[in-house]
Amino acid sequence: MRSRPIVSLLAASSAYALPELSLSKRDRHNNGATTHYARSVGLNKRADTVSSNIFDVESWSFGGAYYTNVSVGTPPQLQTVILDTGSSDLYFDSSSAETCQTSGPESCQGGTFDKTKSDTYNEFEASPAFNTSFGDGSTAVGPYGQDMIGIGDVVVSPVQFGLAEEVDTSTGYSIGLLGLGYSTNEAVSGTTDFYENLPEVLARSGEINSRLYSIYLNDADANTGTILFGGIDKTKYKGDLTTLNLIPAAFGDGQSTAIVNQFITTVTGASATVNGRTKELWSGGRDGVSAYSSNNALPVLLDTGSTAWSIPSSIFNNLILPQFPYVDRQGLCPCSHASSSDSLTLEFGGKVSIDIPARQFIVPVINSTTRESVPYSRSEDACAFLLVPTDPSSDGSLYEPIGDAILRSMYVVFDLDNGQVSIAQANVNSTDAPDIVTVAAGPTGVAEAVSGVSTAPSNTWSIAPEVPGATSAFSVVTAATPLGTATGVGAVPASAQVEGEEEGGSSTSSGEKGGKSKGAAAGRVSMGSMELNVLCGLAIWLVAFGCGVGLIV
Repeated sequence: MRSRPIVSLLAASSAYALPELSLSKRDRHNNGATTHYARSVGLNKRADTVSSNIFDVESWSFGGAYYTNVSVGTPPQLQTVILDTGSSDLYFDSSSAETCQTSGPESCQGGTFDKTKSDTYNEFEASPAFNTSFGDGSTAVGPYGQDMIGIGDVVVSPVQFGLAEEVDTSTGYSIGLLGLGYSTNEAVSGTTDFYENLPEVLARSGEINSRLYSIYLNDADANTGTILFGGIDKTKYKGDLTTLNLIPAAFGDGQSTAIVNQFITTVTGASATVNGRTKELWSGGRDGVSAYSSNNALPVLLDTGSTAWSIPSSIFNNLILPQFPYVDRQGLCPCSHASSSDSLTLEFGGKVSIDIPARQFIVPVINSTTRESVPYSRSEDACAFLLVPTDPSSDGSLYEPIGDAILRSMYVVFDLDNGQVSIAQANVNSTDAPDIVTVAAGPTGVAEAVSGVSTAPSNTWSIAPEVPGATSAFSVVTAATPLGTATGVGAVPASAQVEGEEEGGSSTSSGEKGGKSKGAAAGRVSMGSMELNVLCGLAIWLVAFGCGVGLIV
């Protein structure tokens, strides 16, 4: 994924000082290296699906993020990792990392992996083969290793991953990461060094039919969503799925990748409903790569690793912000607006409209130290507005991430093999028993799995393939104790809980336990110990409000 500079959202009122809030997730990889590992193919298991619950821990990062639990090694060591469709590598923090020996605001909170305690760990390439940096200034360096990885009800081996033995994070806790993008975006030094990441491993092993998975983040106030590899859960969306072709990335210098290797689509129409009045913001946008030069379409990256929807500052200032007069110049508003009937409606690819209630993009600000709401006024708490202005990216890319603030209202099927996504309105807070169907490989897999799909013609752009020339034989076994089955606060590892909060949650013998409940609802923005960044946050917002002359009309 391209570099994502930190977008700071919070500054202080005269009465209440608020810290910097980082609202977009980072990823720019560099200097990574790995050597391709050739193996023989062995497909000896009927393709099925793999499911794992996902959850938000608002105290780990400003604005929150979505996580899942996995295990690594023999015996298994439980890890909590960020679920990220905007990057492609799997990595864990090492127990030997100096950062992980502390308990401060940059400590390792998602668990650590001790390679010396795994009977099956193999160091594939010594440090600094895994050498990754991010747009927020964070870095992770270490070896590439291979071991058994448990997710859902399966354990797969050998799976390659980075092991961060040197960790430097500048914006909060250090957490491992599960990248779900195309393997061609991995942190490697050359095109011959790509390796099979987890979606590709599951497909090559025969555990699922193709590189396909569905994501349901659920409501901002819900505790648990799901990721489903290889299938679709028909209870998690409303109406019918609509399939869209993904488009290649394009850059300001006129260069294009000419290949689909990211989840980029287009917002071709938008409207806002505030105080019962609906205002069309733009409509009739052109789909496809023509959106890059269109005045009424926005290319966007569907990125679960980003919290907010980042919008070019000129469009934000001229079209978005005027519809929400209660949002102040620091990106804050009274929390009463989160429970209002205000909403956004976005049209994707000229084919499917998604309604986004205000509670999905207006979320409470929580002090992660005191676990208390931050006052906005004498009678109201502060909420953050998760539509944020952004200036052009440093790499010149002409698309911006659309993150959890919007994706919570969407059910998305990510189909890497066919360069497509299928989208529907999320059925948030569903209490129905899952109704899961397996998706077959091939261009008609989604349409054959569920009825009513609005299909798209085959994508005519080149699509990033599986790792070229790889001949892989993976072992897949049923996990003795499935992971990702706990719900609500029970999904959060005990090590992630905050002392002094209400007891609750459920546990499993794997250690997937929620010893304490979260003091704030999922999706809330947390505030840590970064009080000195207040002025920086204010400065960035004021600059953003004054930047840009372009306007969608």
